This record gives sequence, C-alpha cells and structure tokens, in this order.
Amino acid sequence: MLTHQEHIVECPCEETIDEIQDRYLEFNDHAESYTWKSVTNKPLDMEGTLDENEIFDESHKFEELGIPEDEWYIPPILISFNDDLTVA
Repeated sequence: MLTHQEHIVECPCEETIDEIQDRYLEFNDHAESYTWKSVTNKPLDMEGTLDENEIFDESHKFEELGIPEDEWYIPPILISFNDDLTVA
C-alpha cells in the first residue's frame, strides 16, 4: 500500500545511505525494516553515498537556468515496506 508520505531531508554529499537512514529514524522508528530504493526501483547500496547510488545533486544546473529554488527537482529515495517490523 502506497501511503504517499513525504519527508525532505537535506544530506551532505559524503553521507552514506546508512547515515541518512539513521537520521530518518526521527520520522519512522522502523526505517531499518524497509528496503531503500531509487526511482529506478533498484535497491540502494546502504554503505554508498547518494552519488555512488546514482542520485545526483543537480541544484547548480537549476541555479544556472534561473529556476526558482521552490521549483527544483529533489531526487526521491523510495522506502518499501518489508513486512518485518522486528527492527525498532
């Protein structure tokens, strides 16, 4: 079931997905029981950074084009329920 919940979390480029997940626990105590995926539906390498998972910060392009910041594309990370809430 898709719940359409959305949280925007700013992440430094050197932070791994594991580290992002640790901070995301603030929004969902069971974040470790989910599969983290890119928009291509490919599971993310939790030890890799966003760049290493091919999720790129393209804000400089939007700035160059004069696009207002509130209209920038923010690449999503999709988290899928694993039906395993044993980790909390």
